[in-house]
Amino acid sequence: MNLSAALCNFEGAKYLLFSDNITPLVYYSHLPITIISLILGFFILFKGRKNLPNQILFFITFFFSAWVFLDSIFWASNRSDVIMFVWSLQILFEPLVHAGCLYLIYVLANKKDAPFMTKLIAGALYLPLIIFVPTAYSLSGFDLSSCLSVEGPIALYYTYLIEIIFSLWLVIYSFRKYRIFKVKDARKEILNLTLGAVLLLFSFSLGNIISSFSEDWRYAQIGLFTMPIFIGFLVYSIVKFKTFNIKLVAAQALVIAIIILIGSQFFFIQNSINRTLTAISLGLIIIFGWWLVRSVKVEIKRKEELAIANAELQKLDQAKNDFINIASHQLKTPISVIKGVISLVQDGTMDSFNEAKKKEFFEGARIKCQKLEIIVKDILNATSLINSKYSVMDKDVEAIALRELFAKIIKDFESEIKEREIEVRLLPSKEILPIIYGQRKYLEEAFSNLLTNAIKYTPSPKKTSDIRDTRIGKAFININLKRGGDKNVIISVADNGIGISKEDLPKLFKKFSRGQNAVNMYTDGTGLGLFVIKEIVEGHGGKVWVESELNKGSTFFVDLPIREQGGVNIKEYIIKKSADTNNNSQ
Repeated sequence: MNLSAALCNFEGAKYLLFSDNITPLVYYSHLPITIISLILGFFILFKGRKNLPNQILFFITFFFSAWVFLDSIFWASNRSDVIMFVWSLQILFEPLVHAGCLYLIYVLANKKDAPFMTKLIAGALYLPLIIFVPTAYSLSGFDLSSCLSVEGPIALYYTYLIEIIFSLWLVIYSFRKYRIFKVKDARKEILNLTLGAVLLLFSFSLGNIISSFSEDWRYAQIGLFTMPIFIGFLVYSIVKFKTFNIKLVAAQALVIAIIILIGSQFFFIQNSINRTLTAISLGLIIIFGWWLVRSVKVEIKRKEELAIANAELQKLDQAKNDFINIASHQLKTPISVIKGVISLVQDGTMDSFNEAKKKEFFEGARIKCQKLEIIVKDILNATSLINSKYSVMDKDVEAIALRELFAKIIKDFESEIKEREIEVRLLPSKEILPIIYGQRKYLEEAFSNLLTNAIKYTPSPKKTSDIRDTRIGKAFININLKRGGDKNVIISVADNGIGISKEDLPKLFKKFSRGQNAVNMYTDGTGLGLFVIKEIVEGHGGKVWVESELNKGSTFFVDLPIREQGGVNIKEYIIKKSADTNNNSQ
């Protein structure tokens, strides 16, 4: 198409788009539609840049807007070279809108990308356009009398053929999916989007086909007016079915579309009175739109917060039910064993047993009593901490030497440590640890729980029933006490036990929560031990956390302040905290 530029018999365009040859209706059909389409496309893309459906919809709106923009140049220009150039681009862009709609429906229906073979078939259909559009097979010449290009077989037949193929492909595929889907909302969503896409593509292609064969390009405007309808279907889908995962787009798209449509009337208003009334209407719409979007945003935020809170409550309720089931089972088993032993004593059966057998029964009852005591203690501690935190008198806050406290705790667990053949080391510190103030019974409870867990979940190399993996060397637990700075001390309890998975770490300190590998190793457990530790430590102004790797052990850290920020003594802080809690509970 090596043509020299020829000029049609009307005034040339200003700024590409403005010409006396264009009626106001063309501006009204082109400019608002272009702006609305681009705004919607960019908005949805911005709200989900990594989501494939958002990317595809932007692709559709971009090429549709590009086609409409080029069509505006076609109507305004009187230069043959410009018209031929934009006409060629329109031939390339038009089928991309159809292919994009087919791609969008496929991805939304399947919640995944289209397979490579499908893309290859669509690409093979489109490839001839890329090859032949720059040749005479697409546009064979220019008719100066009508100021129109002369279309060849590619523009006149093949372009519309692949558009029909893409459209039929979309309809057949959507119909099949509609029949397969069992969920009512899924069927409605695919039907809604398909109707919008089919209406857009049918009107778009039909107007261009009629114009190509009749050479009356006014019919091509039909398809442009269906884009707002397609947008309406999209907005409904976004609101009703949460398509594209966008919350505010419905209200925002509605407001923007109304503003653009009212504002576009300035292009063809003929008198000042209408111009004034339109300006007032536009101002009121902007104010109302701002209020509407703000109200919708507040309402959506409130609903999201309620949904999150409801989900948390459901999780907590489920965890509570699981705990009740586990705890009731764990309470029944020790009671049954204890009742059995008492029955043997009462009916005289125990007298017939030898001393070794008697010792075995009594030891079993003792162990079950100990387990029962642990369960009851966990429940009471958790209930006390949840309901009243530290409702204690001033005399319960005392000076505590950490090294001596841990030495006592280790001694209390001496029998378990020896039985499981675990080496427990209280690592010395070169520094002299400061005296901390706190509630001894609670801190002792927290540190005892940490040591209990470390002992329980550190399998002994010589006790094969405990082994869950291949381990080398002696089982150990290291308790390290050190200064963290001038204002805090850090206690760490490290073991080389079964460890904790990455998935279980975030929920570890929550009520009724246990790691899955811990459940697999010991079905016993309330899931309250670590929650109690966290409440006690935070009640003393500290924090607790864990570092762990599955099958490689765990290290629990406790950071306790010596003094509060600003020089307030921790003893005064805890006493004040207790007094405030008491006052609030009253």
